[in-house]
Amino acid sequence: MSARETVKEVVRSHNLLRIATVTSDGMPCVRSVDYATGDNENIFYFITQKTSRKVSQIKNNGNVAVAVDRDCKSMEDLQQLKYIKGTGTAKLIDDAEEMQKAFGRIINKFPYLKDLPGDPSDFVGIKVELKEVQVTDNTIQFGHTETVNY
Repeated sequence: MSARETVKEVVRSHNLLRIATVTSDGMPCVRSVDYATGDNENIFYFITQKTSRKVSQIKNNGNVAVAVDRDCKSMEDLQQLKYIKGTGTAKLIDDAEEMQKAFGRIINKFPYLKDLPGDPSDFVGIKVELKEVQVTDNTIQFGHTETVNY
């Protein structure tokens, strides 16, 4: 399996994206979000409240770092682990058609999110586009990592 195929496998089989934004004083700020993928494995969508810190941070500085992984309960589990980390940019989705597509993908993956409290107008969609991804595949060798550029 190629590194790009492993990236596709990881992003399609996991649910949480850990995303680090940059605060106004230049410090990283990381949190987990439910995500759906775009047409390509380096595109992620998530929704959040318009008033969240991540929205203001992304408006200020769109540079982000992400990780998609899972916890392991045993050495056997760890030996089978595949995960990614990467860097790219995030932006608020301002195109109505793209927002509809992103929201549809998110609701398809996480049907319960359609019941988020509050008015739908309280939320905004975020698009993350990764430029570089490091994919680690412990099934090849423990810590085996390759870089995929987009």
